[in-house]
Amino acid sequence: MKKFISFLLIGFFIVFSAPSVFAVNTDGVMFKTEDAQCSLNRIIAVEVRAKSNQKLSAVLFRFSYDRNILEYRSISTPSDSIAYAYDNGQALNVSYLCKNGKNVSNESTVFTLKFKAIALGKSDLKYTAYDCVNSLPESVEISKCESGTVYVQNENSNLGEEDTEEQGNLRKSSDDEKYESKDITGSLNSEFADNNTFMLVVGLLSGIAVCVLCFILYLFVKKRKNKAKDEKQSH
Repeated sequence: MKKFISFLLIGFFIVFSAPSVFAVNTDGVMFKTEDAQCSLNRIIAVEVRAKSNQKLSAVLFRFSYDRNILEYRSISTPSDSIAYAYDNGQALNVSYLCKNGKNVSNESTVFTLKFKAIALGKSDLKYTAYDCVNSLPESVEISKCESGTVYVQNENSNLGEEDTEEQGNLRKSSDDEKYESKDITGSLNSEFADNNTFMLVVGLLSGIAVCVLCFILYLFVKKRKNKAKDEKQSH
């Protein structure tokens, strides 16, 4: 009977604690990049923009591109958020975080990737987004990911020194926010590489919480038994 009550309490705890983590908001978010062009040996910046009625708090990305044409250099975000990029040699993994949730209702820039054009040609910048969370936090459905293409052309005499930024390729952000560069020193993606890992972490946290609850319940029952025993002996 005691074991049954314990399992019942554990079941109730898991059921009532799960909705805040696993709830899914069907009001989706759309991500997009646009076509861009630059000359050989120049740095080109590609904005990743988002639009949704939800405030964006966290999302993971996986980018693929022609590594014979483009070479990843850096990532930057508005001052209200942070992003980390990790290149594993096959894909560029990006983890984005915004503590208070970023308002993207008017299609805002989430982060900017910079590449160096190392060969002539074109490269599709394909990507997928996953594990998107709003500020509640709830899991948010990703409705669309629009990819762009980067075109690398011959040297233009009007451009500046080598490795300078290609100013004509950037569309001015409507946010008008200050950008901060981030080094590629690590990635949250190594911790949350896929949904299975995410669920494992949540499961571990839930398990720890259950253990704490059971321990508190054990102490409470033990105290009640000792009290009853003392009262019986006093009589």
